[in-house]
Amino acid sequence: MQSSLRRHLTYWLIGPLLLLVAAGSFVSYRIALSAANQAYDSALLDPVLAIASHLRHTGGRLELDLPSIAIEALRIDTEDRVYYQVLGPNGELIAGTPWLPAPPERLAPEEHIYYDARLEGERVRVAARGVKAEPGTAIVQVAETLVKRDKLVLELLLASTAPQLLIAFAAAALLWFSIGQGLRPLDRLRDEIATRSPRDLRPVPEQDKPQEVRPLVGALNGLLFRLNAAIGSQQRFIANAAHQLRTPLAGLKTHAELARRQPSTAELGPLLDMIAGETQRTSHLVNQLLTLARAEPGEAPSGQPVNLHEVVSRDLRDWVQRAVGKSIDLGFELDDAWTLGDPLLLRELIANLLDNALAYTQAGGSVTVRTGVRDGESVLEVEDNGPGIPEAEHEKVFERFYRIASTGGEGCGLGLSIVSEIAVRHGGRIDLNRPPGGRGTLIRATFPRLAAQAAHVVLPLSTRTVPTSR
Repeated sequence: MQSSLRRHLTYWLIGPLLLLVAAGSFVSYRIALSAANQAYDSALLDPVLAIASHLRHTGGRLELDLPSIAIEALRIDTEDRVYYQVLGPNGELIAGTPWLPAPPERLAPEEHIYYDARLEGERVRVAARGVKAEPGTAIVQVAETLVKRDKLVLELLLASTAPQLLIAFAAAALLWFSIGQGLRPLDRLRDEIATRSPRDLRPVPEQDKPQEVRPLVGALNGLLFRLNAAIGSQQRFIANAAHQLRTPLAGLKTHAELARRQPSTAELGPLLDMIAGETQRTSHLVNQLLTLARAEPGEAPSGQPVNLHEVVSRDLRDWVQRAVGKSIDLGFELDDAWTLGDPLLLRELIANLLDNALAYTQAGGSVTVRTGVRDGESVLEVEDNGPGIPEAEHEKVFERFYRIASTGGEGCGLGLSIVSEIAVRHGGRIDLNRPPGGRGTLIRATFPRLAAQAAHVVLPLSTRTVPTSR
């Protein structure tokens, strides 16, 4: 079970409250018992006094001079059973029930007491009085069961405890509600942090937070500061390393190209070709690392209006030339698709999608690029009829440096990772599916749509190029 601060506080507050209710109920019970005893003890003493007034000395013996009808009248009770006993000065039974418990202490003449006892396994209340009788003191006792006393105690207890329980339940409900209201600042803090993007590492304002929450906010701000510093350091490292690599790589590539143009032996030509190819791949890796550093959480994107149609059209000629070189039919179905974002990063996203499609599509295959608006969102699609990506690999291909072993190619496993990072940074998503034809790959990048009225409108382009394989 998950821990709940609200539940924890409620338990700590309701626990003592229930203990107070229990203590109050016990006190109420004692008060009710005392009141019941006071009310019925005086009535229980009346038959004791009546019996004591009819004790007579006859022939040196102590006798009860009371008709049986009168005794029965004294014992009449609608709810309880009544017993009596008269003991002589020497403890001998004069009249009544023989097994009635004796008083717990000796009584002087005209002295009376009340005590609780058990008769035939049943609780009884007894009133006993000492009566002067030569040569000592006689004892007159009357006992009754506790039916009406218990009933009165229960009624008094319910009358006093029921309001306490109602107050306790009302207090528990108020405590639950009040604790919830008191924890609202934590809920607002949670919502404030939950609505932030992964790139928003600004400190959380402390001014409007309760005093008890400020240490937590301070610790959180310290963590955000250290995290921001760590991310900044990582990005600077990648950017600096990539920049430092680009200059010698560019020089190496230039010298390799110059050497390839010079007369060379049969063994040197393939070697120079290999050096040029590896230099090209390494330069591509460096550029992708730079793009990845820009795409990772950090500073927010510029947020300017961008038309995906226009971004694709900007490099259309270069991609067509590359497709011609591989005998691939590259087509474009472009409509306006506006969004807010960084044009350079979105251009890199499109470049990586097209680069992957052209790299892994066989000669004679086809690649189609589409832009437009669907279901209120701006969409970019790149579809090819190449070997496709196995369904089991759909999640893994977005991991950095992951490559499908059976596809070959010269990629470094960063292209789709960069695409995913850029899409997430722009509040979008990447979906990977199979085309309607069942062969190849269909990658769809979806972004929040920006109304054309709020952006720079360009002329629509909705044509398809002549197949380059012809």
